[in-house]
Amino acid sequence: MTIVKGQIEPLKKLRDTLDKNGIIRFNSITEINEFLKGYDSERNAIPKNITSALDKEIKELEAGLAECEKTFEKSKEDSKNEINSEITSLTVKLEQEVEKRNKNIFNKIFFYLYVKALARKKSKLEKNIDKIIHKKVRVSEKEVIKAKDKLDNITENKDKIISDRCAKSYKEIDDTKEVIDGLYALIAGAVGENSVVKELQKLSDEYYLLNDFSIKFNPPIFNRKENDKIFSIQIDHLLICNSGVYILETKNWSEQSIQNIDLRSPVKQIKRTSYALFVLLNSESKYNDIELERHHWGNKKIPIRSLIVMVNGKPKEEFKHVKILSLNELNGYIKYFDPVFNDAEVKSIYDYLRLRNH
Repeated sequence: MTIVKGQIEPLKKLRDTLDKNGIIRFNSITEINEFLKGYDSERNAIPKNITSALDKEIKELEAGLAECEKTFEKSKEDSKNEINSEITSLTVKLEQEVEKRNKNIFNKIFFYLYVKALARKKSKLEKNIDKIIHKKVRVSEKEVIKAKDKLDNITENKDKIISDRCAKSYKEIDDTKEVIDGLYALIAGAVGENSVVKELQKLSDEYYLLNDFSIKFNPPIFNRKENDKIFSIQIDHLLICNSGVYILETKNWSEQSIQNIDLRSPVKQIKRTSYALFVLLNSESKYNDIELERHHWGNKKIPIRSLIVMVNGKPKEEFKHVKILSLNELNGYIKYFDPVFNDAEVKSIYDYLRLRNH
């Protein structure tokens, strides 16, 4: 399988646009298409889904309230048992101390004061048992009150809550639909480029694919023939293999778009890109570290072939400097050319381009 590096550019732009609009529900083009197909049914199902979700929420709150009440009652019981146990312990202690006092007449005053203190503590516990319990279970009681208030609020205002949540959901789905409708060109581009990537992945692992390849030139490359300074290039897909380097531009255009004279021709764009890439790869610059085996006739040239892949229809005409192919013609055309580089040379060209990709 072809070694693929980088994400296709329309997908990047699509993800950025969705993120900026706070839309996180989509992870693929397939999910977007499913949303568009099911938009009406999803919108119509909002009241039923929200009512069902609220009923489930109410049941969960009722179960939560029951659990809080259970915890509260247990805390009360545990606190009551704890205090009664302390009272019982004090009663036993009092009896023991009184008996000691009667036997030891020399420490009569000390025992009198100690017994009095124990009796006072016991009396205080017996008189204030309800207050002490209330203080100990205050946190549990607050949880019960909080759970009950929340349940009562939802139950009493159920219709309004459903109405408000429906309004919010309607707005979210309508806003999402509006954003997606405005991204038609990006989605079509992403579908087209993704189709090309999938087709190229059918090739063997001696092929290398760089998606969304871009590079800046400083100083710019000057094309004397066109009197054009090229400061940067951007390529949908760059395929490197034994037969050379292929520039691929993908167009997911309808038949009507192909015939539309107002649309910018991709031929001129790809010619410009091809010239700049040829100069980059075949220059004698000290920065060009591509390792090619030297031929006895001299230095080998890296051939560059420019392809425009039309995912839908394609023009009937042929054009100079660029080959226009349908998707099912793509791999056959690439494999038609004889190899001119060995695997190590292909890897060297790929690494050179990969490291310069912005």
